[in-house]
Amino acid sequence: MDVNDSGEALELIRYNVDTGKFQCGDRALAILRDIRTPLSVVAVCGRARQGKSFILNQLLQVTGGFQIGSTTRPCTKGLWMWSMPQKRVDADGNEFHIVLLDTEGIDAYDQTAQYSTQIFSLAVLLSSLFVYNQMGGIDEAALDRLSLVTEMTKHIKVRTNSKKEDGGKELRDFTPSFLWLLRDFYLKLEDEYGRKVSPNDYLETALMPVAGVGAAVEAKNAIRTSIKSLFPDRDCATLVRPMHDEQALVNLDHITPDKLRPEFREGVASLIQLIFSKAQPKHLGAFVLQGPVLAGLTEAYVKAINEGAVPTIATAWQGVAEQECRRAADVGESAYAAAFDEHVAPEEAALDEEHKRCLAVAQEAFDEVAVGDERVRKIHERKYIDACTARYAQVRARKLAEAAAIVNEMLLKASSLVSAALAADGAEPEEVQALLAKFLDEYVRMAAGPQKWVKLVEFLKHTYPQIINDMTAKKDAQVHDYAGQCNDLYDWSNSRL
Repeated sequence: MDVNDSGEALELIRYNVDTGKFQCGDRALAILRDIRTPLSVVAVCGRARQGKSFILNQLLQVTGGFQIGSTTRPCTKGLWMWSMPQKRVDADGNEFHIVLLDTEGIDAYDQTAQYSTQIFSLAVLLSSLFVYNQMGGIDEAALDRLSLVTEMTKHIKVRTNSKKEDGGKELRDFTPSFLWLLRDFYLKLEDEYGRKVSPNDYLETALMPVAGVGAAVEAKNAIRTSIKSLFPDRDCATLVRPMHDEQALVNLDHITPDKLRPEFREGVASLIQLIFSKAQPKHLGAFVLQGPVLAGLTEAYVKAINEGAVPTIATAWQGVAEQECRRAADVGESAYAAAFDEHVAPEEAALDEEHKRCLAVAQEAFDEVAVGDERVRKIHERKYIDACTARYAQVRARKLAEAAAIVNEMLLKASSLVSAALAADGAEPEEVQALLAKFLDEYVRMAAGPQKWVKLVEFLKHTYPQIINDMTAKKDAQVHDYAGQCNDLYDWSNSRL
């Protein structure tokens, strides 16, 4: 597959030679923050120029993905991440993503021991599967190169009060699965009696304590003990030499599979299967990490190293948990605001029900983002609930005030219409009654709020007596006028007699 169709390698952590500080790559962090599923991180580490990038490209099934070079100068500096995490599904059908990391070759000619340890430590801290790539078998020289593991226990703490003398026992609960990959492996996997053994058996035999006394023996056994202590979940895999043509090996990534030895192709297929089976979502204690958390931890670890401090897992985790819970509170508050129906009827019961519904939406949004222990989550949960409740109080007061204003306006208008109708010449009770009935139909449809019926009752208590009195007064006046007219006619008639 062409690399342009499947992503590109991005700097996750780079080293700035001018400042002497590590820096995080913004593009890589942005990609991590967009991953909302559990995340597995496969990091490949080892000496420079020994084919780490080739293994990663095989996992990606691309040509020319992570850079492979043919000179003694390392191609990879810092930690590089593939820009398109691979989607996977676990045994229970749950979706997760795998992020691949290529690390700068340790023990390169231009590195200090401290720098190599820092690169190694960052890869271990961030990964859920740590693949250590090396050429040849496991001998004392190979183990000595992994003395970085012993050094790493001095450069990483679980918590600020961790004791140095615990030998990494506390740290083992937070380290990734470990796969020691032996390239160009030519030895027969047999025990001293000629019986066939597995690569894992070979690894465990190599990690057995060396007999003897003295500083040299103690140093050798310290490395073995550190490896076993820090990586309780460990495996070993072997690959034979891909081909015998030295010149062709320079461009291994571009060689067609049919040119490679069948044993190598079979070994690569088995290796890929093993890596994917071991690449499970990363945990930090009881928590399964997602992209935003990994991005935050990356920044926290880099910050600690730049400040000359020892990266402390608990401190970094607490900081990221606080940060993510703050973001979760903002997300929850935004979800509440987006879900709230501004057209909800301005009735107290309807408003309260809408508030309850939107709080449930906000809680779901908060839970999707929030991480950390219950104490941290509850603090920020309370903050977003208080913010939503305050917002609801404002919305509720506004909608009820608007409803009350409409009620007052409609009743005032109706009062004016009734008064005008009663004042009109020739007004009949039926006409006034029809006008009032029309108003009541409109009022029932348009008016709302807790004052709707209270105000209407007050209005009718005042209006109906007014109508009756006015109509009665008009009738009395009409009778009086008629009687006066009769008397006048009577007097006129008498004057004619």
